[in-house]
Amino acid sequence: MTLLKAMHTPYDDDKFSSNRKSSMPYGYFLPPRKARLCRLAGVLFLLSAAVMPVVIAAAGLTPGAGPICGGGYGCVWNARAATLLPEESRMLIEMSPPARAQFDAHVARTDVRIGLTAIAAIDLLPFMALLSSVGVALRRLGGSGADTLERALPWLRRASLAAIVWTLAGPVHQSALETWLSPGMPSGFQIITTILLAPIAGGLLLAFAAYAAIWAVEAALKARRDLDRFV
Repeated sequence: MTLLKAMHTPYDDDKFSSNRKSSMPYGYFLPPRKARLCRLAGVLFLLSAAVMPVVIAAAGLTPGAGPICGGGYGCVWNARAATLLPEESRMLIEMSPPARAQFDAHVARTDVRIGLTAIAAIDLLPFMALLSSVGVALRRLGGSGADTLERALPWLRRASLAAIVWTLAGPVHQSALETWLSPGMPSGFQIITTILLAPIAGGLLLAFAAYAAIWAVEAALKARRDLDRFV
């Protein structure tokens, strides 16, 4: 018969806790190659945000401008303010030379151009904030240190809030634009309200989903940090 004897191995509880903490370092960071890609993508987003003031100014200087290609003449840059209108109103303008002349004369006024710049800012300023927040978040995520994710999450939360504002600003921008241009229409000045529920609902759902996901990740990181302090 073989006698089995239980052996008790003493250990230092403080030392065990210290070893456990050292084996579970807090923080998340990317490998060097992915970190560089994140920083590069962040620069692209920040550059795109930096261009937005130019786009806002161009909305007033050359309303409705865009490239026209085809016809064997290549591509030319043409400003057609009627493209800012909904399709039905635009067709009404295009089919009547007097109405088109009246509309072009209205858009050519200095006060109308300044108003178009301000109206463009309603839509593009939240978009610029969204691009800037994502760019900074990517730069933080691709940075050095063990807490890159923790430093990037607040900027991603700001980006989701900017996306919510941008979605809500869409119908305000379109309504203000059509109302501002209405004096140049044959029907004269009208207060126009344009609200399309489908794109608004879709944009808000995506933005809220992103915000909820970011909140969940932040809560998980906080819970782990509290657990590490307790252990």
